[in-house]
Amino acid sequence: MSDPEPHSESLLQPITADKITIGEFLAGIKRRWKPAVIAGAVTAVAYLGYYYLFLRSYQHTISLQVEAIKPLGARQGTSLEAIRGLSVPSLPLLSGEAVGDTTTLVQILNSDLVLRPLYEQLVEQNPDLDPQTYTYRAFRKSLSIEEPRPTGLLGNRGNAKVLQITFSANNKSIVKNALDLISKELTQFNEAEKQEQIFQNLRYVNQEIQKTLSQIDELEDQLNQFRSENQVLRPDSAIAGGISGGQGGSSDADLYRVQLANLLQIKSENDRKLEFTRETFDALNRQLRMSPAEALVASNLNTSQNYKSLLQNLTEAEQLLAQEMARLQPNSPTVRSLEEERRLLLAQLKQEAQQIARRNQVSNPESLIGYQGAVTETLIGKYLEAKVEMESLQRMDAELSRQIDTVRAELDRIMRLANPYRKIEQRMAVAQQSLQLLLQTRQSLQLQIAQQDFTWRLLSDIEDTEQYTTTMRLLVALAIALVLGGVSGVVLALVLELLDARFLEVDQVRQNTRLPVVGQVPIASEFDQYSFSRLEAPLTLWGLQHHLAGATPAFKESFYFLLSHLEQLGLQRSLAITSAQAGEGRSTIAAYMALAAAAIGKRVLLIDANLRQPGLHQTLGIANTSGLADLLSGAFPLPEWSSLLSAQTERLWVLTAGQPQQEPMTLLSSDAWHALLDAANAAFDLVIIDTAPLVSFAETNRLLARVEQSLFVVRLGKTKRDAFATALKEYDLGLKDKILGIVVNGTAAAKQSEAEISPIPSMITPVAVNT
Repeated sequence: MSDPEPHSESLLQPITADKITIGEFLAGIKRRWKPAVIAGAVTAVAYLGYYYLFLRSYQHTISLQVEAIKPLGARQGTSLEAIRGLSVPSLPLLSGEAVGDTTTLVQILNSDLVLRPLYEQLVEQNPDLDPQTYTYRAFRKSLSIEEPRPTGLLGNRGNAKVLQITFSANNKSIVKNALDLISKELTQFNEAEKQEQIFQNLRYVNQEIQKTLSQIDELEDQLNQFRSENQVLRPDSAIAGGISGGQGGSSDADLYRVQLANLLQIKSENDRKLEFTRETFDALNRQLRMSPAEALVASNLNTSQNYKSLLQNLTEAEQLLAQEMARLQPNSPTVRSLEEERRLLLAQLKQEAQQIARRNQVSNPESLIGYQGAVTETLIGKYLEAKVEMESLQRMDAELSRQIDTVRAELDRIMRLANPYRKIEQRMAVAQQSLQLLLQTRQSLQLQIAQQDFTWRLLSDIEDTEQYTTTMRLLVALAIALVLGGVSGVVLALVLELLDARFLEVDQVRQNTRLPVVGQVPIASEFDQYSFSRLEAPLTLWGLQHHLAGATPAFKESFYFLLSHLEQLGLQRSLAITSAQAGEGRSTIAAYMALAAAAIGKRVLLIDANLRQPGLHQTLGIANTSGLADLLSGAFPLPEWSSLLSAQTERLWVLTAGQPQQEPMTLLSSDAWHALLDAANAAFDLVIIDTAPLVSFAETNRLLARVEQSLFVVRLGKTKRDAFATALKEYDLGLKDKILGIVVNGTAAAKQSEAEISPIPSMITPVAVNT
């Protein structure tokens, strides 16, 4: 892929914060070194003054024993501080150690109740202390009462038997008096308060015991009500041995589980018996080939005497009939008589069988007549016994299933009650543990009342003032002052650098644009003096005759460099000099560039096209009676340059702007302006046009579109980055091919050696060039 053409990219190339290097930061600090040094010095001096007035002071630390050393083997009790949060117990509390409440003691000794009387006595005993300046707040800041810092890994604050008291002041005598007063007053305060404090703690513990007892009673009532409403004793074995019940044994859930297990075992045994009985019943049923009801009828028939007698008679009649039929003809009277007897006996048997069948709900009892002849009475009895046993076992199975379902439902209900019951018992357990801890604390406090005979003792020497130390050494204060001064100076320099939106160095200009810097104009305090001839034709033109040198050689040489660079870049005949804002040196650069071009033999026309605020005539010291505005408005005809200048020897001619115009856009858009440029380009080697600021006035954009080339002026210490960006964006809108580069105005003068090495001299510090 080929590289894009230069004109396809924006001329603006703003530097982002992530591209700012350390070198650029250091350069910014270097540019702001004067305010940085002043700010650093002021900060350092202010800190040293503050140190001498407020920070330099003496301090001394003393140790005060506030609790007796307990003998080895002394019983440990409970810390009262662990009881303070038990008004609503939520978690079990563990027994603490039998130590004094040092943490609370330190808080009491640092309270206004104790310290304010000490402050008032100290001020009264030391006339040097003015209550207006040495306030109670200052006294609090200078005093520290705390526990010693723990040493080692096993150190534990809150168990200390010694307090450290530190006091600081700017006078050793005040430190001595204050520590002496504090140690004595605190000892007296202890004697007056220690008994009251223990009794107060004891009262508090008694109140907490009563509250806890009430809470336990309330929780017991809740448990009893819960048991009564839900008909349970202890729902689950997980809480059956809870502290609230204090009883052993199984829970309700355990009892139901045992009952369920027993029922399941009984049902399993019953199922086994039922299966065996069903198999026996089925086997007998296959042998008898009758239903249980028919078997029962058959059994009843066998036990009926009438039925047996009729059946015996029927058997005998059938036997006799068989004998007669074998001997006689079927139609014989004997045979018919026997057949009639047989029919009557069979009818009586059927009638007897029907009566027994109706009682047993058998529909076809005739099939059972004479059945005892096929099976034995014992087989029918076993068949009926198996039937009765199977029905009994089935009823037992149904009853066991019902009981199992009932036990399971009750067990589910008990398990649902276990969670709320457990919460009540947990609260009961916490309350009972808290009660035990409170009772232990009360016993410990009662022992303290009986053994309270220790008086606080001072362990340090207050009289030896040589041990007093300063809160900060002088070398440390000097080091801090230097650090603060340096930091404040650097911060101020960086802040000023970041807040400054102007270009201050040539490199900053290069970093913000793709355009080349074709020239650098150094600072000049003096300028050349010119002598012009006036030509009325009838438009007033000014021709340079001679000038008296006043500017520095470096200043003039910079324009020769500029002209050479422009020619190397392809300088054509018309060149507009523009800038982003007013006061950036356009007129001066246009004038001296015209002088440089005229000095090398070019015939140059310098036009002041800033019709709103003309300034070129002031730079050159000539009158502005008539000029470009008059020419473009039609007051004068266009000059005939070839005939007008044929007899003139001047190389530099100047056309001033004329009277200021409020609406120059019309004039610079007219055909007369185009004709003037065309004629001037034909008559002169170089036409240099001084324009109005590009950002401020729209006619400059119009003018740049008509000329062949332009040069953009940036003045160090004057041009702002946002105005510079706005101007280059104007060039981006169709004017990129017009601009040759940037000339930086207001640079420091380069050394001769540097000028010889490079055509672009190096910069030092920016100072403005007057327009």
